[in-house]
Amino acid sequence: MAYHHGNLKEALLARAAEVIAERGIEALSLRALARDLGVSHAAPSAHFADRRALLCELAKEGFRLGVDAMHAGAEAAGPDPVARYRALGRSYVQFARDNPSCFRAINHPEVQARADDELREARTAWVATLREGVEAARASGWHPEVDVETLLAFSCAAALGAAQILSDPGWSESFDVEDVDALADSVLDLVVHRSRTTALPKPERKPERKRKVS
Repeated sequence: MAYHHGNLKEALLARAAEVIAERGIEALSLRALARDLGVSHAAPSAHFADRRALLCELAKEGFRLGVDAMHAGAEAAGPDPVARYRALGRSYVQFARDNPSCFRAINHPEVQARADDELREARTAWVATLREGVEAARASGWHPEVDVETLLAFSCAAALGAAQILSDPGWSESFDVEDVDALADSVLDLVVHRSRTTALPKPERKPERKRKVS
């Protein structure tokens, strides 16, 4: 890739994304990135103190891109809160498939363990986007019998899990399907089950049978 004076930080992030996509996060090192870009081994330290700092920056960008994709998907889905909620999850799965390097950085243990304030804020913004969608969908009749925090935890698990599996070639190849996008649509349709718009009636409790006393 071409490197031009003045944009080393952007070039490092772009090359890091390529390395992660090609060989995984464990293959990433600042020294190797410097060699790939034709700069001195010390040059990357002007922008990133270590590999963790670079991964955190890539993760922040990932959260920003993810949130932008989710908002765009919801707007395209129209005014129905349940359809918008489904679009949030589907858009996040598509973001992970389009940006696997950022997605891996977001969820890497090294990044999770040493996240800075900016990264925590970026994660909070992602969760807030889902929370807004959950609250609106619930208010319109989607699982009104379930509290918001439970639905939010379910939403995070569903979005992250579907994105993890369907953006990973090793996992997606495990499914006997030709169209992964169609599979993603089906998964999100199942997560946001449109027929569950009202609380299910509680089953009548049968009277306990009295034990015979011998």
